[in-house]
Amino acid sequence: MIVTSKIAKIDTTNKMTVAFDVSSGKMGYYSEITGKIAGNSCKEVVEVQDEIRNTTGAIRKTILELADLAAQRGYSGLHIVCEPTGSYSDALMRLARKTGHTTAYVSGESVHKAKVIENNDASKSDIKDPRVIFMLSKMGKELTYRTLPPLYKKLRELNRMYDEADKYRVEARCKIHHLIVRLFCDYPMKKDFIYSNSGHALLRHFGSNPYRIATFTYTDFRSIMVKEAPGIREKTLQSIYQNACSSSLHLVSEEEHLAIEQRLVYAWEDYIRADGRKEILRKQIEECYGPLWEQGEPLPQADAIFTPFQICRFAGETGPLSDFPHWRVLFKYAGVNLRVRESGRFKGQIKFSKKGRNDLRAVAGKCVFGLVRKKQLFGPYYHGRKQSNPGIPGTKVMANVERKLLRLFFALGIRRACFSMERFTRCESKYRMAA
Repeated sequence: MIVTSKIAKIDTTNKMTVAFDVSSGKMGYYSEITGKIAGNSCKEVVEVQDEIRNTTGAIRKTILELADLAAQRGYSGLHIVCEPTGSYSDALMRLARKTGHTTAYVSGESVHKAKVIENNDASKSDIKDPRVIFMLSKMGKELTYRTLPPLYKKLRELNRMYDEADKYRVEARCKIHHLIVRLFCDYPMKKDFIYSNSGHALLRHFGSNPYRIATFTYTDFRSIMVKEAPGIREKTLQSIYQNACSSSLHLVSEEEHLAIEQRLVYAWEDYIRADGRKEILRKQIEECYGPLWEQGEPLPQADAIFTPFQICRFAGETGPLSDFPHWRVLFKYAGVNLRVRESGRFKGQIKFSKKGRNDLRAVAGKCVFGLVRKKQLFGPYYHGRKQSNPGIPGTKVMANVERKLLRLFFALGIRRACFSMERFTRCESKYRMAA
């Protein structure tokens, strides 16, 4: 027999809990007020519920009315809970915070699965959802509603813009390569040639169009390219011209290849715009490291492993590391905690829960790519696992590296320390023995 004693959590805030079910145009709320009916031993339960529009005026008026009701019933304020629905729930939470009330989230998955518990019915309705949220709140199944400091909010928005610029840049590159193959079917150069000075000159003066190149003699073509791209090799010029002449033998109308050339020029302009925007955002992200460090925020010292850019990328998604009492809590926030599936003799695969912040996992995934090379920090671990288990997917090993990187970031950030290879490679038991 295993007997375990735990300290029961008691709510000492004396606040009236109000559960909101938030949607784009409206929101319903529900609360219960309990008390004793005078003259007998029965308890009275007063249900408070209604539906309002999701506008600032309606929300503010409702909060004031609920606060007055709570004060009349002896409560010290309101405790407002809802499901996280992005910008739709942000308005409610901000107004509640501004008026001095406490707030919390309830997991949408928990609400979905708890509907059967509430009234033995799996149906969904706008009237039922607030009651389920209220029940989960009373059971203590709440998530913290975090209000990030201004610099962290700025970093989070910069991260989003940086990822969008990177996405547009990749899309433009893919479109450029596709259009070049359509236009110049015997294109002799590698994909990266177009982004060099020579490739840019070929696009700027000839549109990378073999039909236009073939209208010039080789001497004229060579003189233009040498003038615009000094240092270009003679062998490269000959290869481009010969293949342009062979590609121009295809039966393609002038109207069609000129239209494709125009699309190619537009795709190149999109690439230049996205690439320039990405560089500007990268500098803005890096510039946030200094102010954060001067404010005493828990961040690692910049070094070869964590550059100011990478530190700020992580910080924008994690928020202040002081909000996490342990690295395991950070793992749950990121969704890299492990999900075990075992029942009796059945043993399923152990995978990531992926219940946390997707953007944080994306940042960690991009950072580990440069650290799993053979001579880099996690190279021996990554390649050792691949060699010892030839059938193991590389993505699974990379996922383990993400966990290690997040734990390392948390440990260095809490101590505001710099990475030490000696401590990283030495066994922890030796430090305990020395202590």
